[in-house]
Amino acid sequence: MTVRRRLSPTERLVWAAGEVLPVNFAVTARVTGRAHPARIRDELGALRRRHPLLGVRLDAPGRWQAWLTSDDVPDPDLRVATATSPDAWTQVVEQELQRPFDTATGPLARFVLLDHGDAFDLVCVYHHLVADVLSAAFVVRDLLDHVAAPRVVRQTSAPRAATSPPAAAPATPPADDLLPGRRTNPADLLRLARALGGPPPPLPARPAGPLTYTTWSLPPEETAALLTRCRAERTTLQAALCAAFAQAYGRPIRIAVPADLRRILTPSPQEAMGLYASTVFVTADPATSRQDLRAAIHHQLRPGELVPLVRVFRLLRPVPRRTLSTLLLRGETKGARFDISLSNVRVPITQDYGPLRLDALYGAANTSLSGAPLVLVTGHGGRLFFGVTSTDGAAVAELCERAMSRLRSPAILLARPR
Repeated sequence: MTVRRRLSPTERLVWAAGEVLPVNFAVTARVTGRAHPARIRDELGALRRRHPLLGVRLDAPGRWQAWLTSDDVPDPDLRVATATSPDAWTQVVEQELQRPFDTATGPLARFVLLDHGDAFDLVCVYHHLVADVLSAAFVVRDLLDHVAAPRVVRQTSAPRAATSPPAAAPATPPADDLLPGRRTNPADLLRLARALGGPPPPLPARPAGPLTYTTWSLPPEETAALLTRCRAERTTLQAALCAAFAQAYGRPIRIAVPADLRRILTPSPQEAMGLYASTVFVTADPATSRQDLRAAIHHQLRPGELVPLVRVFRLLRPVPRRTLSTLLLRGETKGARFDISLSNVRVPITQDYGPLRLDALYGAANTSLSGAPLVLVTGHGGRLFFGVTSTDGAAVAELCERAMSRLRSPAILLARPR
């Protein structure tokens, strides 16, 4: 599938940010079953038919515009290594999050396979320009599905030949082109300013230590108990997480909440790979109830609030890319606009792929210079998987312990499963 199109306004902003700020994120699949590196490498190349943005680069970047193109872009790289310890993959994630992509040569996705013998970890790293966490999970699903295809008989469709490539799919338009109510409105700037909440709050200084990545998970019985409690309290998991961390901080905090745009775009990109997410902000203090936080988050996620936050970037078209980069860097160095980012994604993909079983799916991000903790929670297979990046590992680990102990009672078990 050939890709050749201009960057959308949102993509242009991410491109400008990526010139001066980290914009990488990773999704790690922990899989039981034998790894077949050559087969996985071949299928990654074949998946470009299904997910064209796996093989793109930036072409002819100018002051105002650039193109996404698949011309002369190699297949995504797969680096293979033998796992030296059960948690070696977390060190790989830390390293890969800090390694920038060459946007001029591409591709803007790469993969690392850590072989445990009877299991393997697949670390999938993306430039945020081409993917979000949910679409990265769909890539994992499609990859495992096709790797397992020669050895499994499908119940819902005719068997596929071992050499059958993934079906080609058209390059899905960017989120900007699928927004309802596409006309730019100068009032969107006021909505954006209100959403950002004015100047950054005077947040405590954060240690400029190395980037660290910490993970843990909840087993099925504890996940089920937590979700049952949320339903009984007429709240949501996202609100419960926000309340727990506000209590753990012990002071008023500002929380960045990533928002999935797929539910408001027309037509919906559904399972296509791309950047179909935005960010909203909520404030909370230790006394804020889960119900109040649920209402505040629900308000921010209404189409009338979300659409202007994406549409407003069209007003930035006259601003040269280098100017945008400078402004973004200056804003970042002045201080974080949030204390913590809390992302909660339910991943609607299966666990079993013939001889392979997807045991865990962890997210990680490196998208800020402020050192604020970035927490990604993925729900899969009846479990919750937590990953947090920060530059103050010890303090953030204690913060997460306090938050989890407040999330439910009795105290939560911070299990670290294989």
